[in-house]
Amino acid sequence: MRSGNLILVMICTAAVLAAVAISWRGRRLAVIAPRPTPTNASSAAFDALRTLAAVLTAGFIAGALVVGFGGRLAMRVLAATSGARAQGRTTDAGEQVGEITLGGTLGFFIFAGILIPLVSSLVFIPLRRILPRPAWIAGLLFGLLLLASFGVGDPLSPDNVDFVILSPLWLAVTLVCLTALLYGTTFSALVARFDATLVPLNQLRSDAPRRRKIANMSLVWLLIAFPLAVPATVYVVGRAIFHGRLEPVVNSSPLRVAGYALVAVGAVLSTVAVFGALTEIV
Repeated sequence: MRSGNLILVMICTAAVLAAVAISWRGRRLAVIAPRPTPTNASSAAFDALRTLAAVLTAGFIAGALVVGFGGRLAMRVLAATSGARAQGRTTDAGEQVGEITLGGTLGFFIFAGILIPLVSSLVFIPLRRILPRPAWIAGLLFGLLLLASFGVGDPLSPDNVDFVILSPLWLAVTLVCLTALLYGTTFSALVARFDATLVPLNQLRSDAPRRRKIANMSLVWLLIAFPLAVPATVYVVGRAIFHGRLEPVVNSSPLRVAGYALVAVGAVLSTVAVFGALTEIV
């Protein structure tokens, strides 16, 4: 193995281990920390921005560690296990097995490791209201839902040429599934931690610890990835208009039971979709 490959594998392995540690340490945290209900439009808007900062930061970190570095590690493992017949062949993404290029690595990292996780972060905001409170359960369910939506459409697609090139197949599909589930648990653990520690911008003192300020910089992603700014703006404006008046309805027992039932149905359908894709592949 060339020195460059070895360094990449070491970095990627460290990133995956860091994600596992984050998932484990935050497994029992509540995905929505108890907070005072905003009483006016201004405080509600700032609290909505705080929530956006929490989920975007969590999506960026979890995406980079698990999907970016972890996905690259999975590629290296499969390139090594697939033998000489696979080396140099073109994958579904247009890359050559066994060759690491700066352009290919950056492209994968930006699209799969950053953009997709940021999109999923915004999806998580309304979804977390009906997910189980412990971060590890919410994360596993969220990872499963992502696998059944994004996953079966690309990495787990039976038409993916990678499954013709790479071997063994069971290892390839296992790594894809584990990546999605680890992303879910890492992301939810980070969301839970940030949701409990971040304060709205209007309450952030100038002498606050730097770590509390850095997370708010993730709002810049709404300007860089400008399509994300549309749903984010709708969320902030909606929170400002209702400023907590919907909390009693959202937290009512009938609605929560209906939400849990919806998640259960979604989990069953997602499991069926994933197993259907696996059956066609294997």
